[in-house]
Amino acid sequence: MKKIFKKRQLVLVTLVLALAAAVFVNWYYSNPAVASDARAVTSAPTDSGDDNLGDALYVHNPMGAVAREYFAGARLNRAAAHDEAREVLNAVIADSNASAAAVSQASESLQVLANAIRLQSEAEALISAQTGRENLVVIGEDSVRAVVGGPPLDGAVANQIKEILLQKTSVDVGNISIVELDNAN
Repeated sequence: MKKIFKKRQLVLVTLVLALAAAVFVNWYYSNPAVASDARAVTSAPTDSGDDNLGDALYVHNPMGAVAREYFAGARLNRAAAHDEAREVLNAVIADSNASAAAVSQASESLQVLANAIRLQSEAEALISAQTGRENLVVIGEDSVRAVVGGPPLDGAVANQIKEILLQKTSVDVGNISIVELDNAN
C-alpha cells in the first residue's frame, strides 16, 4: 500500500514540476525584458563615396533577421514545453497505478493545455491577418500576452490586437498586455 501511495505522489510531483516548467518557459519568452533584448535591424553602410551603382544596400527592415529568429525560437521553445507537459499528462493517464483523481486531474489539465494551444494559434493567425505583423501569443491561466514585431504600434493596431485577444479568451482587458519587439538597433 505504501509503495502505491509513493508512486502516486511521485507521479503528481512530476506532473506539477512539468507544468511549472512549461509555465516558466512561456513566461520567460514572453517577458518584456527578453523581448527588448531581441533587437534586429542591419545598419545601412555609410556613404563613403565609393558605392557602385547596382550594389545592394541593406535598409531598415522592420522585421529583421534577429526578430524572425526570436519568434522562431520562442515558438520552438513553447512547442517543446507544450510537448513535455503533454507527455507527462499522458503518462499519468496511461499509468495503471494512478488514482482516479490523478487521472481525472491529468485529463482536465490536458484539455486546458490543448485549448490554450488552439486559442494561441487562432489568435496569432488573426493578428497576422489583420495587422500584417509577426506575433507570438501566450495564454496563461488569468492573463494573455502578445509579443508583436514590426514598426511601432499605433492606437488602432493595439486596439485590433486587444479586440482579437478579448474575443479568443475569457481574460479581463486589464490582464491583456501587448509587448512590442524592439527593432530600433
